[in-house]
Amino acid sequence: MPNAKKLSDDRHEQIPSLLTDLAAIVGTTNVLTKPSQQQSYVQGAIEAITDATVAVVIPHSLVALWRVINICAAADVIIIAQAANTGLTGGSTPNGDYDRPLIVISMQLLAGVHLLNDAAELIALPAATLQQLESTLTPLSREPHSVLGSSCVGASVIGGICNSSGGMLVQRGPAYTEMALFARRNASGAFELVNHLGLDLGTQPEEMLENLQAGTFNKVSNRTSNSNACTNHHYQHKVRDCEAGTPARFNNDPNGLYEASGSAGKVIVFAVRVATFAKPKNEQTFYISTNDADTLTTLRKKWLKSELKLPVSAEYMHKDYNDITMHYGRDTCLSMRKLPASKIGMLYRLQANIGYYLDKWHLPKTLPDRILQLSSRFMPTSLPATLTTQALSYNYHLIIKVADGFDSDFDNGINKSFDKGINKDSNKNDGNNIAAAQAFLQNHMQQYQGALHICTELESQALLVFRSAATAAMSRYHNLNQDKFGELLSTDIALPRNAVDWDEALPNYLKRQVSKTFYLGHFFCHVMHQDYLLKPMTNAKQFKDELLAFYDQRHIEYPAEHNVGHVYPAKTELHYFYKKLDPTNSLNPGIGQTEKWKNWQSSPIKEKLNDELHG
Repeated sequence: MPNAKKLSDDRHEQIPSLLTDLAAIVGTTNVLTKPSQQQSYVQGAIEAITDATVAVVIPHSLVALWRVINICAAADVIIIAQAANTGLTGGSTPNGDYDRPLIVISMQLLAGVHLLNDAAELIALPAATLQQLESTLTPLSREPHSVLGSSCVGASVIGGICNSSGGMLVQRGPAYTEMALFARRNASGAFELVNHLGLDLGTQPEEMLENLQAGTFNKVSNRTSNSNACTNHHYQHKVRDCEAGTPARFNNDPNGLYEASGSAGKVIVFAVRVATFAKPKNEQTFYISTNDADTLTTLRKKWLKSELKLPVSAEYMHKDYNDITMHYGRDTCLSMRKLPASKIGMLYRLQANIGYYLDKWHLPKTLPDRILQLSSRFMPTSLPATLTTQALSYNYHLIIKVADGFDSDFDNGINKSFDKGINKDSNKNDGNNIAAAQAFLQNHMQQYQGALHICTELESQALLVFRSAATAAMSRYHNLNQDKFGELLSTDIALPRNAVDWDEALPNYLKRQVSKTFYLGHFFCHVMHQDYLLKPMTNAKQFKDELLAFYDQRHIEYPAEHNVGHVYPAKTELHYFYKKLDPTNSLNPGIGQTEKWKNWQSSPIKEKLNDELHG
């Protein structure tokens, strides 16, 4: 194997010819080679330093995308395909050293949605966002798999599928489909186009892609019970099994890995086929607060074991998270209430570009946060007065939304045919879910000390935005108080369904390394997002290793829904899945801390160390 220096020296020999070929397909303006142009594409939510990126390429059509990846294959360069770049673990951005030149392909110009079967299903192209799906489906009284949280910052549909994203919705589980059109790089290095959409698009790749983008295909298809699934039909039963010693959902779960689903950039996904869902006619949000953790533990268990329909969402927030979101999330809450998702996405991209110039000009990276925080003093409060008082008066808080007025979560006949009886409890109390849930909660809270607030529609919207703004508020809180703290370590974890230790008590050897902890999560799914502000002298890597070992002792799986990215190791099943999808390791190598070198070899440095260790 060649040494690392030789690889570095030879890396850019073929670059001029490659860039010329790429520009001939997408145009010179869509081949970005300057660091200032690339900043918002190569920098994600986590710090990623690499000099391997040759260009960011932005195809304008599916055919152009097909031609670009084939040119990259012929040049034997690495491809990182990127949709919206809204991930939290750096899974769609370069990170560290690579053995080959690297091209980032941005799908931002490849938006598009095609409705199928009277909008019971749809085809989403690479840049289709959750917000775009909501806009398309709302007039039809339907909605996409995910409608909360991520839609506020422009997350893509295909990104959710590729990362097994979970989100807030209790009833639907992780984003999943077995129906996709994707390009797979085979062992000889060539791309093959695989059509598992269940649609007749033609026989030749470019013909198929032209027909797909233009929507030139039959929009009504006959599905059978043997057809592949385009949603997760089993999650309702899985999440209700609150006595099980395993989590309801997590990224390393082999049951959620199928071709495009969970692929994390190991194939190039041109389109996915997914189910849509009937939009509820009526919704009601309840705000429950208490100082006794057992109040929420018992509530969750009783509800999941009852005849009650699963809630739309059940979001947990601790008082400490409420407090910082009140003080550091005002502008985020205001923007989410007033701006469309597309505009918020533009603000995130602008922020990344500003960060580049702040670094270049040696200005404090916290400058934008300081300006926004100062201006937020003149903005409306994050929550209405009544909710603010309750949010700051108790330690534990649960936001539960319940819906009336639709047949079932998988209501169309196509989906029902796949697994008869899978939703046998979905229709129970369908016309009076809200009344039944309210009676249940009122009875429960009479037995425990705390508060139950029945929200108006405006209060419900405010709570949703407040919950969605919490992560950004945490980031700003850390940025503006760096003199008091060390690093910020964020984890997303999946607790066993039977766990009662969700209100985490750190052992002393971990507690003494932490200044503050902040917890929130998708409570009925037992998926928690936990932030640890470390003390200034704490070794963050050592703390993380010890923390993950503590999770292992509690039979916790991680990550739960943000995918492994460059933060977590891919466990055996996921590692094998990646190798099967990408035998040459040319697509997003290193994801899940796996090997980065061609054909899944270890780096020359590791090889040398292994040789020395083994004599």
